[in-house]
Amino acid sequence: MKKYRTIVSLLLASSMVLAMMTACGSSQAAPAEEPAETEEDEEAVETEEDVIEGDFDLAAGLTETETEDSRTIETDYFTLTLPLPETWTYEINEDGSISFYNIAAKENNCGGHLMTLVALDPADTDHEGIPHYSDVGEAGGKLIVAEYPSDVQADIENEDHMKEYETVYGEIMKIEEGAADAPLTLK
Repeated sequence: MKKYRTIVSLLLASSMVLAMMTACGSSQAAPAEEPAETEEDEEAVETEEDVIEGDFDLAAGLTETETEDSRTIETDYFTLTLPLPETWTYEINEDGSISFYNIAAKENNCGGHLMTLVALDPADTDHEGIPHYSDVGEAGGKLIVAEYPSDVQADIENEDHMKEYETVYGEIMKIEEGAADAPLTLK
Protein backbone atom coordinates (compact mmCIF):
# COMPACT_ATOMS: atom_id res chain seq x y z
CA MET A 1 0.00 0.00 0.00
CA LYS A 2 2.84 2.38 0.88
CA LYS A 3 4.48 1.64 -2.48
CA TYR A 4 1.19 2.37 -4.26
CA ARG A 5 0.86 5.78 -2.52
CA THR A 6 4.44 6.66 -3.46
CA ILE A 7 3.81 5.81 -7.12
CA VAL A 8 0.58 7.83 -7.17
CA SER A 9 2.33 10.78 -5.53
CA LEU A 10 5.15 10.65 -8.08
CA LEU A 11 2.68 10.48 -10.98
CA LEU A 12 0.74 13.47 -9.65
CA ALA A 13 3.92 15.49 -9.13
CA SER A 14 5.14 14.60 -12.65
CA SER A 15 1.79 15.63 -14.13
CA MET A 16 1.94 18.99 -12.38
CA VAL A 17 5.51 19.64 -13.56
CA LEU A 18 4.62 18.63 -17.12
CA ALA A 19 1.57 20.89 -17.11
CA MET A 20 3.66 23.83 -15.95
CA MET A 21 6.41 23.16 -18.49
CA THR A 22 4.09 22.73 -21.49
CA ALA A 23 2.28 26.02 -20.95
CA CYS A 24 4.94 27.68 -23.10
CA GLY A 25 4.21 25.61 -26.21
CA SER A 26 0.47 25.57 -25.68
CA SER A 27 -1.82 27.73 -27.76
CA GLN A 28 -3.94 28.32 -24.65
CA ALA A 29 -2.72 30.82 -22.17
CA ALA A 30 -2.00 29.40 -18.76
CA PRO A 31 -4.11 30.98 -16.06
CA ALA A 32 -2.20 33.86 -14.58
CA GLU A 33 -1.94 34.13 -10.86
CA GLU A 34 -1.19 37.57 -9.57
CA PRO A 35 1.32 37.24 -6.75
CA ALA A 36 0.82 39.49 -3.80
CA GLU A 37 3.26 42.38 -4.06
CA THR A 38 5.39 42.86 -1.02
CA GLU A 39 7.77 45.61 0.00
CA GLU A 40 10.64 43.29 -0.97
CA ASP A 41 9.21 43.02 -4.52
CA GLU A 42 9.04 46.80 -4.79
CA GLU A 43 12.65 47.07 -3.60
CA ALA A 44 13.76 44.45 -6.14
CA VAL A 45 12.16 46.44 -8.96
CA GLU A 46 13.83 49.61 -7.74
CA THR A 47 17.19 47.82 -7.60
CA GLU A 48 16.75 46.55 -11.16
CA GLU A 49 15.94 50.08 -12.36
CA ASP A 50 19.01 51.39 -10.55
CA VAL A 51 21.18 49.02 -12.61
CA ILE A 52 20.30 50.80 -15.86
CA GLU A 53 23.14 52.94 -17.22
CA GLY A 54 21.70 55.09 -20.03
CA ASP A 55 24.82 57.20 -20.66
CA PHE A 56 26.94 54.43 -22.20
CA ASP A 57 26.24 52.89 -25.60
CA LEU A 58 27.49 49.31 -25.51
CA ALA A 59 26.38 48.97 -29.15
CA ALA A 60 28.60 51.84 -30.41
CA GLY A 61 30.26 50.89 -33.69
CA LEU A 62 28.17 47.72 -34.06
CA THR A 63 28.87 45.57 -37.11
CA GLU A 64 27.74 42.08 -38.06
CA THR A 65 29.56 39.40 -40.00
CA GLU A 66 27.83 36.15 -40.88
CA THR A 67 29.13 32.86 -42.21
CA GLU A 68 27.24 29.66 -42.88
CA ASP A 69 28.05 28.40 -39.38
CA SER A 70 28.16 31.52 -37.18
CA ARG A 71 27.44 35.20 -36.78
CA THR A 72 29.78 37.73 -35.18
CA ILE A 73 28.55 40.90 -33.51
CA GLU A 74 31.35 43.41 -32.97
CA THR A 75 31.15 46.77 -31.20
CA ASP A 76 33.72 49.23 -29.94
CA TYR A 77 33.74 47.24 -26.68
CA PHE A 78 33.29 43.53 -27.46
CA THR A 79 33.17 40.76 -30.06
CA LEU A 80 30.61 37.95 -29.77
CA THR A 81 30.54 34.96 -32.12
CA LEU A 82 27.75 32.40 -31.83
CA PRO A 83 26.75 29.35 -33.90
CA LEU A 84 23.50 28.84 -35.83
CA PRO A 85 23.17 32.44 -37.07
CA GLU A 86 19.66 31.93 -38.42
CA THR A 87 18.31 30.94 -34.98
CA TRP A 88 19.12 34.00 -32.88
CA THR A 89 18.89 37.75 -32.98
CA TYR A 90 19.58 40.71 -30.71
CA GLU A 91 17.94 43.93 -29.59
CA ILE A 92 19.60 47.13 -28.48
CA ASN A 93 17.68 48.29 -25.43
CA GLU A 94 16.89 51.88 -24.46
CA ASP A 95 19.34 51.67 -21.57
CA GLY A 96 22.23 50.85 -23.92
CA SER A 97 22.32 47.15 -23.05
CA ILE A 98 22.05 44.44 -25.71
CA SER A 99 19.76 41.40 -25.36
CA PHE A 100 20.21 38.21 -27.36
CA TYR A 101 17.25 35.93 -28.15
CA ASN A 102 16.37 32.61 -29.75
CA ILE A 103 14.01 33.67 -32.55
CA ALA A 104 11.66 30.64 -32.54
CA ALA A 105 11.22 30.69 -28.76
CA LYS A 106 10.52 34.43 -28.72
CA GLU A 107 7.98 34.11 -31.55
CA ASN A 108 6.25 31.26 -29.66
CA ASN A 109 5.97 33.38 -26.50
CA CYS A 110 8.51 31.26 -24.63
CA GLY A 111 10.83 34.17 -23.92
CA GLY A 112 13.81 33.02 -25.92
CA HIS A 113 16.20 35.09 -23.79
CA LEU A 114 19.78 33.87 -24.12
CA MET A 115 21.71 36.70 -22.48
CA THR A 116 21.81 40.46 -21.97
CA LEU A 117 25.06 42.41 -21.88
CA VAL A 118 25.01 45.48 -19.62
CA ALA A 119 27.68 48.14 -19.00
CA LEU A 120 27.91 49.44 -15.43
CA ASP A 121 30.22 51.65 -13.40
CA PRO A 122 32.97 49.37 -12.01
CA ALA A 123 32.11 50.25 -8.40
CA ASP A 124 28.41 49.44 -8.94
CA THR A 125 27.20 46.35 -7.05
CA ASP A 126 23.44 46.72 -7.63
CA HIS A 127 23.52 43.96 -10.26
CA GLU A 128 24.41 41.43 -7.58
CA GLY A 129 20.66 41.15 -6.87
CA ILE A 130 20.07 39.71 -10.34
CA PRO A 131 19.51 35.95 -10.05
CA HIS A 132 21.90 34.73 -12.77
CA TYR A 133 24.76 36.93 -13.95
CA SER A 134 28.52 37.08 -14.37
CA ASP A 135 30.98 39.94 -14.37
CA VAL A 136 32.69 39.48 -17.74
CA GLY A 137 35.36 42.16 -17.36
CA GLU A 138 36.01 45.82 -18.12
CA ALA A 139 35.80 47.66 -21.43
CA GLY A 140 35.54 51.37 -22.12
CA GLY A 141 35.93 52.10 -18.42
CA LYS A 142 32.78 50.12 -17.61
CA LEU A 143 32.14 46.74 -15.98
CA ILE A 144 30.51 44.46 -18.56
CA VAL A 145 27.95 42.17 -16.95
CA ALA A 146 26.23 39.25 -18.67
CA GLU A 147 22.73 38.54 -17.36
CA TYR A 148 21.34 35.07 -18.09
CA PRO A 149 17.81 33.69 -17.84
CA SER A 150 17.04 31.80 -14.65
CA ASP A 151 14.90 29.22 -16.47
CA VAL A 152 14.64 27.54 -19.88
CA GLN A 153 13.38 30.08 -22.40
CA ALA A 154 12.40 27.69 -25.21
CA ASP A 155 9.46 25.53 -26.28
CA ILE A 156 10.36 22.22 -24.64
CA GLU A 157 7.73 20.41 -26.73
CA ASN A 158 9.55 21.28 -29.97
CA GLU A 159 12.66 19.12 -30.21
CA ASP A 160 14.25 21.12 -33.05
CA HIS A 161 13.79 24.44 -31.26
CA MET A 162 15.19 22.97 -28.03
CA LYS A 163 18.30 21.71 -29.85
CA GLU A 164 18.88 25.14 -31.41
CA TYR A 165 18.36 26.92 -28.10
CA GLU A 166 20.61 24.50 -26.19
CA THR A 167 23.39 24.75 -28.79
CA VAL A 168 23.57 28.55 -28.65
CA TYR A 169 22.93 28.72 -24.89
CA GLY A 170 25.70 26.18 -24.33
CA GLU A 171 28.13 28.56 -26.02
CA ILE A 172 26.84 31.45 -23.91
CA MET A 173 27.38 29.45 -20.72
CA LYS A 174 31.09 29.35 -21.62
CA ILE A 175 31.07 33.09 -20.89
CA GLU A 176 29.80 32.49 -17.37
CA GLU A 177 32.33 29.70 -16.85
CA GLY A 178 35.18 31.95 -18.01
CA ALA A 179 36.22 29.28 -20.51
CA ALA A 180 39.21 29.96 -22.74
CA ASP A 181 37.02 29.31 -25.79
CA ALA A 182 34.17 31.58 -24.64
CA PRO A 183 32.45 33.29 -27.59
CA LEU A 184 32.74 36.79 -26.04
CA THR A 185 35.91 38.85 -25.92
CA LEU A 186 36.20 42.37 -24.57
CA LYS A 187 38.31 45.12 -26.10
